[in-house]
Amino acid sequence: MTTPTNPYVGPRTFSEKDAHLYFGREQESRDLTARIVSERLLLFYAQSGAGKSSLINTRILPRLRDEEGFIVLPVGRVSGELPPGVESVENIYAFNLMNSLDQSSDDPGRLADVCLNDFLARLARETVLDDDGERVTRWVYKPEIKIERGGDKVPASGPRFALVIDQFEEVITSNPDHWQEREAFFRQLNEALIDDPNLWVVLTLREDFIAALDPYAPLVLNRMRARFYMERMDGKGALEAVRRPAELGGRPFAPGVAEQLVDDLRQVRVPGQEETLPSQYVEPVQLQVVCYQMWENLEEGGGGAQITAVDLEESGDVDQALTEFYEETLLAVLSDPECP
Repeated sequence: MTTPTNPYVGPRTFSEKDAHLYFGREQESRDLTARIVSERLLLFYAQSGAGKSSLINTRILPRLRDEEGFIVLPVGRVSGELPPGVESVENIYAFNLMNSLDQSSDDPGRLADVCLNDFLARLARETVLDDDGERVTRWVYKPEIKIERGGDKVPASGPRFALVIDQFEEVITSNPDHWQEREAFFRQLNEALIDDPNLWVVLTLREDFIAALDPYAPLVLNRMRARFYMERMDGKGALEAVRRPAELGGRPFAPGVAEQLVDDLRQVRVPGQEETLPSQYVEPVQLQVVCYQMWENLEEGGGGAQITAVDLEESGDVDQALTEFYEETLLAVLSDPECP
């Protein structure tokens, strides 16, 4: 029940600062963390909208850092257009990944011909003052760092680094005119893993793109056999995701009301039947939209100490909440002068 930060109010990915509001995936959090620790290259996949990025941000990265002792790199992406002033690069996917990891304000053109292995070896943390005078730590590519090549490799006893590449299906869907560079990107990723035994990599992607990675599997050290599948959110997890933020917000659900909301969210239509039937799963996107709409309506209308069945009927009707969301979003988009 948190307020989205995008210009059109709606579903969004939870960030690490939202961790105290994220519930319903504790078992997956523990299991995925253990799987990552045991495999240096792991595919983490699920259906679109299942909440992969939110789980990574709110549970996995903090666990790897605080419980497992990893040094966690920024979450990377392989998609993107070339920034102004950069005419061409050696590998578009490697360049985009490096540019997303480098948190400096330096010219990204300096990364145009850098290979991923050398970039990661020269990626270092530095502490600077932000605009408010607060000390913040950022990751910066420092080409002046000297690297010994052809000699001793990085000792395996050193600190472990965790790199998550989110929405990795973008290696297939983005920049299709650069498809010839995909193989070289996987070879660069493999080289980085081989040269640095302290590097762990997690690739998160939609399950419908798993097969598209098969041609590149022989190019990496474990042939991408290490995988973790996250199922859609079940009723028990959805109940946690509904109840706990409301409790933290100081207005818990009355007995049985949260259950009714989740039961409403589980309803699906079966072809040939007028009545809806309860399914096994809840769509996280719908859950977030409905809870946000309900919370907004409750704040406007005031009310008692608990969310009651009457509140649910007046403010939390699933069909009504989804309809209001889509209508408000459409109106906002159409009224935006910058929207084409």
